[in-house]
Amino acid sequence: MLKLFIFSPNSVRYGRGGEISSMELATGLSKYYNVSFMDTTISPGEKLLTNEAIDKKLKKVKRQRGMKFAVFHLGNWTFNFPYLREILKLLKQFKKNNIVYTSYSDLKTSLMFVLGNFISRRSKLIIGYRKPLYSKRIFSIYNIKYRASLLLLSLFKKRVYHHALSIHAKKFLQNFYQPESVTHIIHGIKLDDYVDSEEEEKKKKDVVKFLYVGQLIDIPKGFGVLLNGITQFLEENKNLKFYFEFCGLGPLKTKLEELQHQFPSYLKYHGYVSNDLIPEIYKRNDVLLFSSRREPFPRVIMEALAGRLVIMSSKTIGSVELLKGEEFAFFLNELTPIEIKKKMLEIYRLWDTNFQKFSRLQNLAKVYVFKNYSHDIELEGFRALIEKIR
Repeated sequence: MLKLFIFSPNSVRYGRGGEISSMELATGLSKYYNVSFMDTTISPGEKLLTNEAIDKKLKKVKRQRGMKFAVFHLGNWTFNFPYLREILKLLKQFKKNNIVYTSYSDLKTSLMFVLGNFISRRSKLIIGYRKPLYSKRIFSIYNIKYRASLLLLSLFKKRVYHHALSIHAKKFLQNFYQPESVTHIIHGIKLDDYVDSEEEEKKKKDVVKFLYVGQLIDIPKGFGVLLNGITQFLEENKNLKFYFEFCGLGPLKTKLEELQHQFPSYLKYHGYVSNDLIPEIYKRNDVLLFSSRREPFPRVIMEALAGRLVIMSSKTIGSVELLKGEEFAFFLNELTPIEIKKKMLEIYRLWDTNFQKFSRLQNLAKVYVFKNYSHDIELEGFRALIEKIR
């Protein structure tokens, strides 16, 4: 049986979308291949998942001990470097496995994998691109580092393949790599928890409920701007029938708690909600508030669609590709408090004056994600790629 090694550049205990997706990919492909899994000790923020939750996610997939990195701090900068013995341990995986998959994180990690693939002369390497490919600020450090990395990685062509989450990302990567080495595979989500015969009854008819799920941080999530827009909406529309729920952690937690104290009848902050419990929160809400400044392919939007939510969204490459032309998507023309307030009021008026149409849009949202973005479709895409290059 073909041996497949999947590597998560961050500790899966970090527990965000990328880490969840890597575990779901490993579990799904383990039905067809001999899969082993490894993560690292790197956690960009608070660790949200317990080892028990991770074991439940990975099921019977063999999990290797996490790759250890030394951490150095220089002012506000943090640097991570793998220990030599950890690099040697990683390189052995290329000799043991037929195919190695990792997500791009930074240049040094990607070079370790390219080096291991070159030395092995047996394995084949797939690099997935889950981070935003560029920032709107053309000459930002982010853009310069990312493009330099892509140019350097483009020198390694043999047995190296690239996985893009979106059509736009595929076209962008083909500027750097051989076009035939870049494959678009959709990012799907597991939908079992969203099949609910009583789902419609969970949505209250007497109040419209807005939901935010994500990090409470302004860059890159735009949460500071969103919170200002919500504050203005609350101050100006206390006579309307609405409610807000928030799930997540981040530096703007205190500001959100202050707003909750100011308007206790209109909003609820839940803190961090684990991945297995979040479907029930989606199901009882009506509108997802998505304010990210850059997002390659937003998992949170797909989860919300599965829970029958209409979407108020900022325009990122991922959200536009996912939602463009869909009736249940309400795009912000610009990410400003005034525009956010206006768009929420527009959605509220639709709910208040034409509930039948609003409910129809919610049903369309669910049908759309079940038809196009299930985890099974993603797995079939990966299987097709693996069979093609094995």
